[in-house]
Amino acid sequence: MLSDLRVAFRHLRESPGFTALAVITLALGIGANTAIFSVVNAVLLRPLPYPDPDRLVIIRERAVHFDLGAVSYPNFVDWRAAQHGFVDLALYRRESHNFAVLRGSEATPERVATARTSAAFFSLIGLTPRLGRAFTEQDDAPGGPAVALISSSLWRRAFYATPEVIGQRVKIDGVERTVIGVTPDELQHPPRCEIYLPLGELRNQPALLNRGNHPRFAALGRLKPGVTLEQATADLDVIAAGLEQKYPETNTSRRVRTHILLESAVGGYRHSLFFLLGAVGCVLVIACANLASLQLARAASRARELAVRAALGATRGRLVRQLLTESALLAAVGGGLGVLLAAWSLTAIQALAAVEFPRLHETQLDWRAFVFAGGVALLTGLLAGAWPAWRASETDGLSQRLREGGTRGDSGGPARGRAQAMLVVTQVALALVLLTGAGLLRKSFRLIQDVPLGFDPRRIVMMKLEIPPTRYDSDPKIAAFFTELVQRVRALPGVAGAAIGDNVPFDGTSSDSAFHITGTPPDKPGEAPAAEVSLVSSEYFRLLGISIYRGRDFGPQDCESDPRVVIIDESLANRYFAGRDPIGQYIDSNQTEDDHAPPVAIVGVVRRTRNEAPGEGMELLQMPQMYFCAAQFPSRAVSLLVRAKKSDPLALSHAIRREVQSLDPEQPLGTTTTMEEAIASSLAPRRLTMALLESFSILALLLAVVGLYGQLALAVASRTREFGIRLALGARTRSVLALVLREGLVLVLAGFACGLVAASLLTQVIHKLLYEVSPFDPRIILGVLCLLLVAASVACLLPARRAARVDPVVALRAE
Repeated sequence: MLSDLRVAFRHLRESPGFTALAVITLALGIGANTAIFSVVNAVLLRPLPYPDPDRLVIIRERAVHFDLGAVSYPNFVDWRAAQHGFVDLALYRRESHNFAVLRGSEATPERVATARTSAAFFSLIGLTPRLGRAFTEQDDAPGGPAVALISSSLWRRAFYATPEVIGQRVKIDGVERTVIGVTPDELQHPPRCEIYLPLGELRNQPALLNRGNHPRFAALGRLKPGVTLEQATADLDVIAAGLEQKYPETNTSRRVRTHILLESAVGGYRHSLFFLLGAVGCVLVIACANLASLQLARAASRARELAVRAALGATRGRLVRQLLTESALLAAVGGGLGVLLAAWSLTAIQALAAVEFPRLHETQLDWRAFVFAGGVALLTGLLAGAWPAWRASETDGLSQRLREGGTRGDSGGPARGRAQAMLVVTQVALALVLLTGAGLLRKSFRLIQDVPLGFDPRRIVMMKLEIPPTRYDSDPKIAAFFTELVQRVRALPGVAGAAIGDNVPFDGTSSDSAFHITGTPPDKPGEAPAAEVSLVSSEYFRLLGISIYRGRDFGPQDCESDPRVVIIDESLANRYFAGRDPIGQYIDSNQTEDDHAPPVAIVGVVRRTRNEAPGEGMELLQMPQMYFCAAQFPSRAVSLLVRAKKSDPLALSHAIRREVQSLDPEQPLGTTTTMEEAIASSLAPRRLTMALLESFSILALLLAVVGLYGQLALAVASRTREFGIRLALGARTRSVLALVLREGLVLVLAGFACGLVAASLLTQVIHKLLYEVSPFDPRIILGVLCLLLVAASVACLLPARRAARVDPVVALRAE
């Protein structure tokens, strides 16, 4: 083996052009596959770091309007008491709170991601705190102690990883709490959560006890041993059916939807990632075909050497082993380079991806990635080298070559030519498939970007802001704070306008409510229409450039003491007020806990806005929209929207923060971003998929062109005598040129035919990734064909010109 390696190294060193091309081809294919495998492994394949994670289940409610709805607290209590399929159930939801460490008189506030959980949450997850203890049933009871658990990251950042953190006092939304534990780094649910608070202190709130209220909760359960997910789901559905009979007003058509925890977190990305893995696999196949074609060409040039070895007693197996050793050495070097390329690619992928892309930050080149890269390199070396080695080592052919005095330019016969032609056809076909997929995704992405927003996002900065109930415990206090803040911000230099809103476009939140048109027959239980609900201040529509084409905007007259009003969008007006003017009509949706509150009057109709990426979330449901006046329905959690006069709205952040602090020194600002950045972030998963597929398709095109060029260059070199005779007998230069071009284009057309068949199969897996684009888009397919034809023509032209310039005298003398 050492002898074979030395010989292989010497041969590869003597052919630097072949070696460099083969290594680069392999590195590109192996590197791309290793990078995507690392992402798939981190996001989809690697189990969550909990005991028996495949038995952890997320439970939500489903109804007519929602497949994944929030859980009602009273429904959860009934589920937990009656279910038989789970060890226990816990309720939780993501929140955010103002947080400050109490060190003497200093208390610098910041906004952190939190989670509200019931006591069973940590026992179900199966992890114990790194320090201290988890919640107990006493902590989770109404009137329990004010306690909190913090994450390891917050422990290191705010407490410098001191063990004395247990028992320290912190202020969360104005309430002093005692730190009772530090969660381990392995706890990643909910994502990026830094503080855990007990649910118990909310259990007596009227809003939580309202069975018809679904305040963003989800349930977590752990399956009992021997119980399947289907059995546990069926058990909960039976309970839900009983609740429907008992509470028809709130529970009609309500059932449950369950997912394994990992699937719940990353299931939405599964199709895209496996699609990319298949695409990068095509690139690897093209690289293998390219390397096999290079190996066949090189074997033809080494025919005399191999014949001499056979004549000196080398068996066919010995020759195959030698040639496979060279392939393995190429694969090893290409694999090593591919790992370096994968490391660079992962950095680029993470930079392109969305912040919310689950588990992507865990992607790394671990031992699984190295094993995968090594396995792919070995397999590639065998696949690309085995058949060329077997063909090149045919002893009968070698003996014939030795008797004929085989020359350097020998082609190896028609069988080898057909084999190389098949490899070229395969490369062209796969390149066509990838280019078609990339073209479809590009067109889909462009259409998504062109979908009208219904508002002007330019020069707008969004700032999350939530004031604590301890200091703002009444609607007048809430309204006064935000009214004063908006007035101060509007007066800042460089500010063109300011407003607040809850559930504004691209703020990452959603809110909906059932409603009823006053004066129409009552809706059947579970069949009431629903609409998105936003709470906005006056000037909100003017700030965003949302046109009011009927009625009026909110104004100073719309204060808390006046009759409450609502503005609807055009889709709600067209759907429920067709043929009549909605202005002055009433809607039974008062957004309060008072079931006997009067209906709200419609005072305006606005153009519809797009609040999320098309085809996702609420946009997928195409719900109509209702806007309530923030002065009449104050909310503690809002987004502050500020439009700048100049091009950089983020430059206003410091001044805005200063105004907030002057109003309330303990009030931090949350996430700050521009509206355009938020829109771009919502499209980031699609952009990542599109960018990666485009990269793979360009790589496939280049490899296919190189393969086609290599095939024709070899054919021209092996037919020098033929072209010399043709020219000597009077053939024109352009006829020789046309002959070579025609042979190359025949291969391309064969690749086109095979690629179109394969592309038709692509539609079965790509349609989920497209928006308003047919998988059989003729323009895309025609454009791809033209691109391939141009690239192939360039690849064919160079060998064809070389054939046409053959000197007959020199060619015949050489023979």
